[in-house]
Amino acid sequence: MKKLFTLIAATALCSTLSVAVFAHHSFAMFDQTIKVEFTGVVGEVQWTNPHVWIMVDVPNDDGTAVRWGVEFTSKVHLTRRGFSPDLFSLGDEVTFSVSPYADGSPGGRFFWVQLDNGTYYCDGGARSVCEENN
Repeated sequence: MKKLFTLIAATALCSTLSVAVFAHHSFAMFDQTIKVEFTGVVGEVQWTNPHVWIMVDVPNDDGTAVRWGVEFTSKVHLTRRGFSPDLFSLGDEVTFSVSPYADGSPGGRFFWVQLDNGTYYCDGGARSVCEENN
């Protein structure tokens, strides 16, 4: 009976942990059916885990700036794709394509970026953009 209880408890624990892992990787907050492009100036670089963030100050028509947050994957995945912490510098002009937040907040999930030197860096799903432009 003790072994059965231990087996049930272990199964329940594993089920609970697996749900938490899948919940962390949800992309439900993004509208992945569309892409939005914007150009602005890098205002902050957060080269951290679990996700890298680049904050971009995007000018409005009235001259004020709105800070857009671009969420990337982890540092490990980005490094494997040729990204590095010094790829983005404060003040650089960049153009991003993102899957925007579904609620309309300024920002989204990274798709591709064009640096001020003309070089493109892409998410795995945007490889054709990089191949066409680099």
